[in-house]
Amino acid sequence: MINRKLAVLSSAGFLVLATACGESSNAVEKKTESTTQSAEGTVKTSTESKQVGTTLEAKSETKTDTPSGIVKARTEIFIGTVTIFEPGKKIEVLTGEKTTHGFQLDDKSVVYSVDGSAAVGKRVTVTDETGDDKVRRLSVKIGG
Repeated sequence: MINRKLAVLSSAGFLVLATACGESSNAVEKKTESTTQSAEGTVKTSTESKQVGTTLEAKSETKTDTPSGIVKARTEIFIGTVTIFEPGKKIEVLTGEKTTHGFQLDDKSVVYSVDGSAAVGKRVTVTDETGDDKVRRLSVKIGG
């Protein structure tokens, strides 16, 4: 297996680390971290993504240190193929390297929207967001 790593520090202060692994896998992994100052306070964001072929798994966490306290948010994005879909109940998406991600739509802490043409075999983008209010927001859109 061949491992290649590349680290680049951009002029904006972002550290980007990309890893391409092995001859049998065409996975590209990236990590970024940034810290910025705004009128609301200090904002720290870390992002990780893994792309295999045309599929994607990405995770972003943001922490804002404000005068009234720390505000956190998490966003995950999955681009892949629907393998299980029960409208109003659950959806499962297959991403690179045969990884599946399941989402319960009937959980009382979940607010969701699903494109009307979502079905098994369709390519979708799932966005999963959670903030300090602990409400999980799922969005399923066709394509990606």
